[in-house]
Amino acid sequence: MNTKSSKTILTIMNVLFWIVFIALCIETGVLLCSYLASVFITETANFKLYKPIDLNEILTKDVVQYHIIMTSYIIMNFLKTFIAYKVVKLFTILKFEKPFTTETTKFVFDISLWVFITGIFGAVANSNFKWISKTIQKLSIEWNANEIIFFAGLIYIIAVIMQKGTEIQDENDLTV
Repeated sequence: MNTKSSKTILTIMNVLFWIVFIALCIETGVLLCSYLASVFITETANFKLYKPIDLNEILTKDVVQYHIIMTSYIIMNFLKTFIAYKVVKLFTILKFEKPFTTETTKFVFDISLWVFITGIFGAVANSNFKWISKTIQKLSIEWNANEIIFFAGLIYIIAVIMQKGTEIQDENDLTV
């Protein structure tokens, strides 16, 4: 692949990640506002503002579980938003002329850590949701925690390869 098409693809990916980041910011904000409105204003505010999850039955049967579910949902969305932010920021520090730098390598390691944390949190939240589904209401909330953890491993492998590339580039003082 030539340099011009690679730069074009990276530019398109940058724009797409900005779109994803903005969409996730909006979704997380709506979830947070919806949750706060349901706690402080009226119980039905949550269901009028945000349609994909209807927790009315859980709110009427077990308020504590409602708070746990909504908090988990908000945290999971925040983590996804934060990862998207990290990727957007990675595009600002990534230099195509010299991609293997200590800063970019650390950044990719950091992204892999946050993806791993998101996967672990998703696994814990999923187990809680399954338990609630047995006792109160069937929930359609499911995060693919195993896939997220696998993805974190792939990003970690890429970070290790980048680290080795940085070492070789620094040793030979080459620009790849």
